[in-house]
Amino acid sequence: MKIVVKHLIALPLLVLVVVQSPGASSPTVGPQHRLRLLTPASYLPGLPLLVRVELRHTDGAMAREIWDAEATLSSPTPDVTLSTNRVLLYNGMGSILVTVSHGGDFELIATLSGLQANRTIRTLTNEPVAEVGGTLPGTSTTWSSVIRVTNDVTVPAGHTLTIESNTLVLIDGVASGTVANDLLVGGTMLSLGTELHPVTITCADPGLRWGQIRHNNASASTYRYTVITRAGRASGEGHTGTAPVIRPTGSTITFEGCSITDLAEVVRGAPGYGTPGKIAQGSGSDLTFTNCLLSRARMGPEIGSTALLCVDTWFIDMRGTDDADGIYIHSQSGGQICRLSGCVLAGGDDDGIDTLGSVISVEDCVVRDWSNLLEDAKALSVFNGATHVRRSLIVNSTAGIAAKWSSGTTTLVTVNHSTFAGNRTNVWANKKSNAPGPHIYFGITNCVLWGGLEPVHSDFEPTNLVSTNFTIVYSDISEPWIGPGILAADPLFVNALSNDFRLQPYSPCIDSGDLASPLDPDGSPADIGWATFVPPPPRLDHPRMAGGVMQFTLAAYSNRLYRVEISTNLHHWQTLATVSQTNEATLFQDSSATNDPIRHYRAKLAP
Repeated sequence: MKIVVKHLIALPLLVLVVVQSPGASSPTVGPQHRLRLLTPASYLPGLPLLVRVELRHTDGAMAREIWDAEATLSSPTPDVTLSTNRVLLYNGMGSILVTVSHGGDFELIATLSGLQANRTIRTLTNEPVAEVGGTLPGTSTTWSSVIRVTNDVTVPAGHTLTIESNTLVLIDGVASGTVANDLLVGGTMLSLGTELHPVTITCADPGLRWGQIRHNNASASTYRYTVITRAGRASGEGHTGTAPVIRPTGSTITFEGCSITDLAEVVRGAPGYGTPGKIAQGSGSDLTFTNCLLSRARMGPEIGSTALLCVDTWFIDMRGTDDADGIYIHSQSGGQICRLSGCVLAGGDDDGIDTLGSVISVEDCVVRDWSNLLEDAKALSVFNGATHVRRSLIVNSTAGIAAKWSSGTTTLVTVNHSTFAGNRTNVWANKKSNAPGPHIYFGITNCVLWGGLEPVHSDFEPTNLVSTNFTIVYSDISEPWIGPGILAADPLFVNALSNDFRLQPYSPCIDSGDLASPLDPDGSPADIGWATFVPPPPRLDHPRMAGGVMQFTLAAYSNRLYRVEISTNLHHWQTLATVSQTNEATLFQDSSATNDPIRHYRAKLAP
C-alpha cells in the first residue's frame, strides 16, 4: 500500500513530521513525468523522419491528464537545421515529420516544461542500398539496412518476409494518380523493429507518395515498432473514396508500437486537402493495434466484417471534407468483437468513432474535439447496432453521442461512469433522412451530462423531464430530469476551462452513484462520472500527551475508513486502529503510548 501521509511522534521528545499533498489543482508537467523521444536510429539526408514524442508518468503510464502540450526540438550538433521544431501532444502523445539538413550523425533533443529526452541519429549516407521488386522467390526473405523497392513486391503464399530492426525501406512513388508501388502480402509479413531501432517504410522521394500494403487472405502477420509514412497513391475505397494504406482482406494483422502517419494533406485550404490516403480499409479480417499512433490521414481505419482490438492507441488529426473520422466500424460477422480500451481520439473534421450496424465497446477512452459544425461532427456517431461506453471522457464536440436507427432491432447505447462536457448536445436520439427512427434507446448510469445547448435531446419527442428514448439514473444533468439518483447540481470539476474534469472535494457526484455498482477502490460508494475521486491524504494533527495517553486529531475526508498504524523503527508497522471518519476531524487516543520509548504514527486510507 502506498504511504501517502506519514506522521512521526517520538517520546519523550515530541516530533511531528507532516507530509501534505497539494490541493485539487489542474495537472501540470513536473517531476512525476518523463519525456520519451521515439525516432528511427538512422536517416538519409533530405528524407523526412518521423519524430514521435510521448509524455509519460514515471511508472510508464501515459500522461493523458496533460491535455495539450508542445515539445520543442533542437540539436546541439553544429550545422544542423530542422525543418520544424514543434511537436503538438494530445493527452501525452504527438508526432511530426522532420527533414534534417545535415549529412552526418547528429543529436536530437526534445524539451517540454523542463523535461528532456535525446537521441543520437546515425547517417545512412554511405550504406549500401539493395534494390528489390517482383515476386519474392523461395520460402523466406530477410531485409536489413536500406532497401529500395523499385516496383511492386509480392510476398506469395507460403513465403515469410522478415524486416529486421533498424531497416529503412524506401519505396519509389509517384506525384499523382492512384497507381504506385505496393507491398502485396499473401504469405507472412514480420516487420520486427524495436523501440530504439524501429523499421521505417516510406517514400524514396520526399515530394512523392507510394501506394499501399495489401494483405490478401494472407498468413498472420506482425508489425512491431514500424513507422509507415508518405503512402496513399492507390485506388480510393469506402466512404471517403480515398486510398487505404493498410488493406487487409481475410487476414490477421497485429500492430505493436507502430506509427502510421502523414498519409493526407491536413492543412485546411492547402492543395489536396484531405487526400490521398487513409489509415486502413479492412474486410473479413482480424486487426489489433497496441500502443500505436495513427495520425494525419483522411480517416483512421474503416473496417467491415472485421474483429478489432485497439489498446492504448492514439487517433489524431483526421482531416477532410466528409467522413474524416477517427475510426469507422461497419457491422461484424460470426461473433467478431470490436473493442477500444485506453485510447485517445482527438481532433478531426467528422466523427471520433463512427459505426454502421456494429456492436462495439469503448472503455477508458478520451474522445475530444470533434467539433466541425459544417460536418455535424460527433464524438461518437451510432447508426444501428449496439454501442457500450464505460469510464470514458467525451468532451468539446458538436455532439457527444448521437444515435440513429434505420431498420432492424432497436439501436442500443449504454453509458456508465462517463463524463460529457463542452458539447453542444451530450446525448442525442437523432433523426436523419436515411435513419427515420424512432427505435433508439440510451441506458445511462453514473454519468455527468453537463452543459451544452441541450444536454439531452430527442428528435422524436420532448426530452423535458422524461423520454422513451432515454433511461437515465444516478447521473448529474444540467437540466431537469426525472429518475432515481438524478442530480441537477454543479459537478464541481477541478477546472473545466483547462479540461480537468476530475471532481473537487465534496462534489455532489462523490459517493452518489448507483448503490448496486461496485465500490470505488477506497471502499466508498461509486462516484458519478469518469474520474474516481481520490481524497486528499489524511493528517494527524495536534498531538499531546495527557495522563499517559497520546491524543491527536485525525483530519481526513469524511465517509471513508482510515487505518492508524504504529512503528518503533519505521520499518515494521502494525495497525493500531481502524477509524470510520464521519466528520472532517476525529479525536484519536493511544493509551499504550508509554510502552515504548519511541513510537511513530501514520495514517492512510483503509479500503
